[in-house]
Amino acid sequence: MKKLNKYLLLFNLFFLQSYLIRFDIGGYPSNLQEILIGLQIICFLPFLKFKNIKKYWLINSLIALSLFSIIINSYIDFTDLARHIKFLFFGSVLAFIFLETFKTNKEREKGLKTLGLGAITFGIFSLIYNLLGYNIAHDLRLLGPLDAAVYIAYYLSPFFIYFSIKSFKNKENLKYAIALALLIIATKSMGAIGANFIILILYFFKQSNFKISKTHKITVVALSIIVLGTIFYSKILPTLQTEYSSLDERGEIWITSIEFLKDPSSALTGLGYGQFQAHYFENVKEILGKEPLDYYVLQPHNIFLLFCFHYGILGLALILFCIWKTLKIIHKNPQNILAFIALYFFIHGLIDTPIFKNDLLFLFILILELTFHFKPAAKSSKVA
Repeated sequence: MKKLNKYLLLFNLFFLQSYLIRFDIGGYPSNLQEILIGLQIICFLPFLKFKNIKKYWLINSLIALSLFSIIINSYIDFTDLARHIKFLFFGSVLAFIFLETFKTNKEREKGLKTLGLGAITFGIFSLIYNLLGYNIAHDLRLLGPLDAAVYIAYYLSPFFIYFSIKSFKNKENLKYAIALALLIIATKSMGAIGANFIILILYFFKQSNFKISKTHKITVVALSIIVLGTIFYSKILPTLQTEYSSLDERGEIWITSIEFLKDPSSALTGLGYGQFQAHYFENVKEILGKEPLDYYVLQPHNIFLLFCFHYGILGLALILFCIWKTLKIIHKNPQNILAFIALYFFIHGLIDTPIFKNDLLFLFILILELTFHFKPAAKSSKVA
């Protein structure tokens, strides 16, 4: 049974995007990922130790804050509430099973690599899917079967960072990093490209064993110019030249969000768990005084606003604490790859936050819990 639990978990990790295979069970909307996680729970139950649940304070905090938010807030859209409850339940359960099943660094490395290989496979599938003429974006961004290119970019980026850093010591990982880099570029997500670049530069300069030569500095400056130039050309310039761009839309979202926060109750207790879209749809036209570029906005495109609207001031405190703890870990132990991956979520989260969904919420919880519970491998003793 123990082996079956591990094999099924690796299968779940590789096919994390199985939620895209959707169906109804007696009128209940479900998907393959939920079925697979349900089977995972059954296989894991004989090994469950209830006393270990309290170790994972991020999972417990998210569950507690969600329950508190549900109790104290009124709800406009119960469908969105149900969806978000499912995201949190299945994401938390799968992350907990990962942490309790894979105890050693070696096992967790295997689990992360399996997740990474699954991400590459899905990226290649998405590329073929679009090349065959399905779900093609107007600007030819890599979408795959998803609704937005940023979803794929967010999913691929943690593993690009993982394999890139790993390739410094083991060149075998370089091919995975290159494949992921090309797929992320194909999404044309400037937020993902910029955040990945910042993380790798930060990691490079934090390593005391790297001698930073003049060549390194020139390379970094050249790459910085290329990345910044690309972001300016693809994002900022269209905002200056046209009446519509993704930055224009974000501007409307942030203006509306600031108006929400002017209400003391919204700032203190949030809008309600999973209720941002419903509130935005009802109020954006009145707040802006004109027709918005889009009525259907799933999230506020800022990680501080996201947690504040879900959970109020307690949610804001939670995400600020997570950021502080992550930065502290990076400062004390710059070899911790997981902390740099966690930092990616926070940096990209300044402008994009599709975190509360089937795959990304699991990754967000897992990476942060692994970061906070990271134990360096014991150094081998020297033999005289």
